[in-house]
Amino acid sequence: MDLHLLVNALVQELGVKLKLVQIPREIMEKNRKAPPPFLEVAVLAAEPVYRSAPLSSSVRGAGGEGRSVDIKLTQFLLSLAEVPTKELEAIRERAIKSGFDFIDFWAIDFNWQAGKPFTHDWQDFRTRKNRSLKTISDAGYTYPAPGKYTACVKVVDTFGCDTSITVEVEV
Repeated sequence: MDLHLLVNALVQELGVKLKLVQIPREIMEKNRKAPPPFLEVAVLAAEPVYRSAPLSSSVRGAGGEGRSVDIKLTQFLLSLAEVPTKELEAIRERAIKSGFDFIDFWAIDFNWQAGKPFTHDWQDFRTRKNRSLKTISDAGYTYPAPGKYTACVKVVDTFGCDTSITVEVEV
């Protein structure tokens, strides 16, 4: 879930540029005459949005107030791995300009833990009648105690590919 965080850490540590690519299924075809296209993995970025919220006496931050948290999507570049070849060039340009247009569903697990199932604490999705999609959650999630937490954001695009990242949250 935090593959992109690991890649960013390696870039900083080693001073190299890394690009993730998805190995296409077509690579296994026996009669293939030309190599299939290797396309970059989707890029997803998000950040916490902190809001002041009065809390009960058992959960207090500095000054007697706690903070509720939402998550804001800041970037989404579609993986073009599942796009039909005929439509690839037309979609590539649009995907770069407005990647959020290709998000069908996204969800947040505000207290994600490695090895545990993803819990849908909040979600938003498009329907046929309502094509709008929020890019900032409105959950106002409040953690039980001050500290550092890991939220996981999962996005499913219009081609059915899912991309997940983790976001560090400190309350």
